[in-house]
Amino acid sequence: MDLLVLWDVDGTLLNAGGVGGELYGAVFTQLFGRTLEAHAPMAGRTDRAIILQTLEMAGVPDPRRFVDPFIAGLTARAPAVLEAVSLRGRALPGAAAALTALASARVQQSVLTGNIRPVAEVKLAAVGLSDPLDLRIGAYGDDHEIRAELVHIARQRAAAAGGDFPGPATVLVGDTPLDIEAAIAAGARAVGVATGSYPAADLLAAGAHTVLPDLTDTRLVLTALLS
Repeated sequence: MDLLVLWDVDGTLLNAGGVGGELYGAVFTQLFGRTLEAHAPMAGRTDRAIILQTLEMAGVPDPRRFVDPFIAGLTARAPAVLEAVSLRGRALPGAAAALTALASARVQQSVLTGNIRPVAEVKLAAVGLSDPLDLRIGAYGDDHEIRAELVHIARQRAAAAGGDFPGPATVLVGDTPLDIEAAIAAGARAVGVATGSYPAADLLAAGAHTVLPDLTDTRLVLTALLS
């Protein structure tokens, strides 16, 4: 089937057990020698955007200069993320079955996530969700600061791999209004999943074409994604 499904990671496919905030704190301390008091909101945002706002909140001069070093610090700690998510994280109910069912339907599927790629990869591996996904054609939080731009990046990577997924032939699945807004801005189809901190009403208000309560009903998930 000529369809590209791009899954959000945190809150949609898995719960990482609060690893993100700890990771940011460790990298900040390494770079600046002091404790990070607070990080920027993370839900639905890219790491590039989160890092920049976090550094601004912390009063770091010329914060944009430190975004790439911060990403390098996150990358270096990816093995620790694997261990932490293996112990504390979990795949959300129905996620593995949904990915397997789509793979059986010969649908191209990857991720569109605010995580940088090394962290996304280890989170998915830690909860056993990597295999049905082609992570080469995904788009990640180190690719661009603006989430909607990640849709174009994923399409370009899919095209380089031999696929063409214009307009609604690309489907984004996510649990935040920012996921939905990114899909709409890129002309993709948006499927919301109310498994994060936002209720179905918020996802519909953001423009979702369909909203699922969760991923537990595989037949309902396939209907929403393939219709």
